[in-house]
Amino acid sequence: MWIDTFIRKSIMNVEPYKPGKSIGELKRELGLTHVVRLCSNENPWPLPSSVIEAIEEASCEVNRYPDAEAYSLRKAIAKKLGVSIQEVIVGTGTEGVTFALFQALLEEDGEVVIAKPSYTLYKLAALARGSTCIEVPVDQDLRISVTDLMDACTSKTKLLILCDPNNPTGLFLPRYDLMTLSAFLNKHNILLVVDEAYAEFVTDPEYLCGIELFHQIGNVLILRTFSKIYGLAGLRVGYGIVPKPITEAYAKVRRVFDVNSIAQAAAIAALKEDDYIEEIRDKTLLEKEKVTRALINMGAKVRETVTNFILIKVDDERKMYEALLREGIIVRPASDLGLDGYLRVSIGLPEENEQFVGIFRKLMMRLDN
Repeated sequence: MWIDTFIRKSIMNVEPYKPGKSIGELKRELGLTHVVRLCSNENPWPLPSSVIEAIEEASCEVNRYPDAEAYSLRKAIAKKLGVSIQEVIVGTGTEGVTFALFQALLEEDGEVVIAKPSYTLYKLAALARGSTCIEVPVDQDLRISVTDLMDACTSKTKLLILCDPNNPTGLFLPRYDLMTLSAFLNKHNILLVVDEAYAEFVTDPEYLCGIELFHQIGNVLILRTFSKIYGLAGLRVGYGIVPKPITEAYAKVRRVFDVNSIAQAAAIAALKEDDYIEEIRDKTLLEKEKVTRALINMGAKVRETVTNFILIKVDDERKMYEALLREGIIVRPASDLGLDGYLRVSIGLPEENEQFVGIFRKLMMRLDN
């Protein structure tokens, strides 16, 4: 039938994004009553009361459309980060912002350079736009080579998007390397896009915050999200700090009421909770250290990260993943994210982490991993 050939040829072979398995899905599949979800790098801790109150108050007005400009939220972000409101864009999570940005900035014959592995939605967004995606493999230590990234750029390259810290490797580009890369790209009229979804978890002084880079160079684009440390994953709020001409282009293609009124109110309240964010960072990093130490003590091979997740090297990734599922533990096979042979495990609540460690120990002995 003619409808079979109606789909754009550029997306015919595109693989859709594979999200982590939901708690409800696993309960339905295996008939479980208790499930621990450690697959999506969420903040598992309770939200501050101020955010809950903002959500409840905003829910009373859901019969009205939200502010299409998200003016109050953009103003709050601008004040927080020391930029102008004209340099702030918002959307439905990082992926919503990314898809709209690619729509605004990329031509169909353009190129986007990304690391491999990295957040898979970058490639999906580029291919959905009809652009070419150039992937630069990480080295054997899972680190990104600035030289390789620069060498991959051509006269057709319009964007280079860098997840920093990177997902799924959990590593970041050192300060000097990021400065070198940004200067090279600026000289060649290539826009550097830095996705900092996990930036709030980083304590290493060698990490160069993208906002600092934006203030120094200007011609860079910084992406951030409220889905991780802020704990608003279910409300889908992402934002970008961008040069003003890009704000104008973004406004032409973004969905009109992209961020709903409850999400806007919650994000504004969350931005004020500096003590909460510091507490979540400290508790998460402490739990990560405990989990990592326990896994190493039992002989597991754990990769160091600066994020709220860890990587565990396993002999049979799929077998261990499925065995954990049967025990009610959801983790993420890193092969879904382009990294074979690893499990990516989010840091959960203390009791969830203890349950994971205990079950993983039992499965290591049973599966001889």
